Amino acid sequence: MVTAVIILAASALYLYTQAAKMPAPSWHMINVNSGKLQGDANLLIVGDETVMIDAGYASEARIAVIPYLKKLGIKKIDHFFITHPHRDHYEGLAVILGAGIPIKNLYYKVPASDIKDCCYNKTDFLKFIRYAEERGAKLIQPQTGFKLSLPEGSTLELLHAQEGNLPDVKFDVNDMSMIMKWYVNGSTVLFPGDLNMKLGSILSGDKRMRSDFLKMPHHGAESLAPNAFFDTVKPSAVLVPGPDWVWCSERGARPGKWTITRKVPTWVNGINGNIKVEFNRDGAMITPERTDGRCKLRAFGVMLIKNENRLTLN
Repeated sequence: MVTAVIILAASALYLYTQAAKMPAPSWHMINVNSGKLQGDANLLIVGDETVMIDAGYASEARIAVIPYLKKLGIKKIDHFFITHPHRDHYEGLAVILGAGIPIKNLYYKVPASDIKDCCYNKTDFLKFIRYAEERGAKLIQPQTGFKLSLPEGSTLELLHAQEGNLPDVKFDVNDMSMIMKWYVNGSTVLFPGDLNMKLGSILSGDKRMRSDFLKMPHHGAESLAPNAFFDTVKPSAVLVPGPDWVWCSERGARPGKWTITRKVPTWVNGINGNIKVEFNRDGAMITPERTDGRCKLRAFGVMLIKNENRLTLN
């Protein structure tokens, strides 16, 4: 009996020690906005699982995403989400596979036939999907309400996936973005893809969008969701996957003014480089590659936002 108790105690101690060694779940907004191009590339690491939400243009993925993954020792992507079929979101998929990093599950949506814009080519998009399938990826087309369970009790939920136009509203491909919310260690992060004005207006006031952290949609460009949507999210911090020439110009003036008026700490890929957010039980630590206050309220460096002491907005 005593021996059994000792064994159980030793096992519990071992599990506790292993858990203590496990790095905190983290979100890495990889800078695929260093030059004239723009794009999204988000890496989530939870326990021994990895998730990517978009991966930028192919050229940016080669110079930014692959070196970053290799630096972290990432050898596989368990889940890859293409928020919507624009090349600045899905091209990097092929580069990752070409670098010998396998993708287990690929999540994507094909817009309805009545959805068109200048930058969407269905034939080209499906070539990338087939390329991934030929290299072992399982293809999944999730619906609104889909939930992905991750280690440590973390969950990624698909809050909204617009299927097509409404009788009185014509959307573009940006508004077909998968809008996802990540629940992790008492915090929430909203990934709205390139959510634009039309759908963003409809979703303004939707309480499901409330999140502690916001990945700014559409690289901070002018046609993105309205300020009413940001007021609904009411984030304590904003991360922008955009270049400085967008955020510091008239194209980024409206969302930039909103973050300044609401006094929301903001980091921008094209200004601050790669940005890492680590989610511990007591809060989230934001660490930018560079501290630079251009076109923002001020220069925000490393910052801890505690779970029990969220920044409040007036």
